[in-house]
Amino acid sequence: MDWRPDGAAPPVPVAAAPVVPVDFTVVKRRLGGGGDMEVRDASGGLAFRFVAAAAAGGGGGGGRALLDAAGGVLVTVRSGEGEWQAFRGNSLDYKDIIYTAKSISVCSNRNEVHVFMPPRSNFQDTKASYRLIGNTSRRACTIISGDSIVSQTNLLYKLKKVVYSTRKFRVTIYPGNDTLLVMAMVMNFFMEK
Repeated sequence: MDWRPDGAAPPVPVAAAPVVPVDFTVVKRRLGGGGDMEVRDASGGLAFRFVAAAAAGGGGGGGRALLDAAGGVLVTVRSGEGEWQAFRGNSLDYKDIIYTAKSISVCSNRNEVHVFMPPRSNFQDTKASYRLIGNTSRRACTIISGDSIVSQTNLLYKLKKVVYSTRKFRVTIYPGNDTLLVMAMVMNFFMEK
């Protein structure tokens, strides 16, 4: 039954981009540095995995790979001494580069990584596209682009619990940001821990 006097159909609602932050839970599967991590969505379903690049069929060399839930390689990160390069899929070809990153400061309670997006992919540029600031051992990281917070990570705290596990933490991605890019940067930041 149509309530409009002219008999016209009501307007069809247009799907809008999410206006709320999206949360993922990251769980480290192995103890020690370089363990695989699973990323679960809000309903508990597997969304992504972080694994050694060699295990994913990508180039080894100390790199990591971001996999989708089916095991397909989305991003391969090759690491060097305080520098990283992220590539689409299994590629290590410069035409497939997504970003380059460099560790700017590392101390016991604060790490800072600058991410440069192509075409500004050399470290001589002073203006980074993204800055990752945080503490890897506390699973705390804030990703900043310009003056805006893109994403944050933090431990999953429970009331009345004194000791918290660093094997499980939350990634919150704010609206309007690329989930794959954020997950690749998070993997990059926590690569060694």
